[in-house]
Amino acid sequence: MLTPTLSSHTRINLIASGRAVFGSKSALSLPLHRKRQQLLLVVARSAPESSSQQQQAEVAVADPDTTVLPKQPSLSAADVSAAPVAAPVTAPVTVTAASNTVAGSVRPVKRPAARQAESTDAVATFLTRRFGIAGGLAWLGFLAIGTLGEQIKTRMEVANEINGTKDVENAPEVVLPSGLRYRDLRVGGGQSPLKGYLVVLDYIATADGVQFESTRARGKPIVFLYGSRPYTGGMCAGLEQALASMKAGGRRIVTVPPELGFGERGAVLRPTEHVPDKQGIVPPAATLVYDVELVRVSIPPS
Repeated sequence: MLTPTLSSHTRINLIASGRAVFGSKSALSLPLHRKRQQLLLVVARSAPESSSQQQQAEVAVADPDTTVLPKQPSLSAADVSAAPVAAPVTAPVTVTAASNTVAGSVRPVKRPAARQAESTDAVATFLTRRFGIAGGLAWLGFLAIGTLGEQIKTRMEVANEINGTKDVENAPEVVLPSGLRYRDLRVGGGQSPLKGYLVVLDYIATADGVQFESTRARGKPIVFLYGSRPYTGGMCAGLEQALASMKAGGRRIVTVPPELGFGERGAVLRPTEHVPDKQGIVPPAATLVYDVELVRVSIPPS
């Protein structure tokens, strides 16, 4: 409920009159609505300054639960045009870099998952978690010993290959049931190639007596996985068959019939990214002769 606007002098008179109405002995026996009516008369007599204020006081006293708003003064068109225009008030926006929170709205922040130090080796991860840094160091030492052992094994294989390799003279020519023929010039002492092994090959190849490929002239032996398809460079089925019985360090002359070579279609060797100067033509139904040396055989790296 809004209190009527009264002057200070009127308020003092109103307070005194109210005490007289409600505080007298004769007023104790009056009902409540009679007391309100008497108080209304006191207000009307004590506050004659404004008729609007008097009406508001009468309504406020008659019904204390009714809210009365004061009458707003009317403005003319001139007053409205002359009134200053207030600048729009913009609420300050507070941005916090840590939480990405804007005043009045909260945006969810998608934080990246915390990275944990994990090893790609499951054994190292387990030992480190189970036994701490000591377990990880023990596994590291085991791997170091294993690497050293592989190096020793490789050196021993190379030594055996060198010691087991020997040149042969007037070796007989071997003819296989497939029509493939070969004659050894040097017997190797190393590892024989197996499917999937890494093979380093150096050779000179001719087709009907005309050279079409020479890795020795380029000074770049070819490296490939034995048994892989398609064939690399001047490789063919006959040469792959001849390599199966060779050992690393060996050298032999291999004669390949057309059906084990490039057949009735022949072949054209084109430059590649690694061998830009490669070129050669194999005529259809040509007999191929390879002077091939198996330089090295090894397990491919994982």
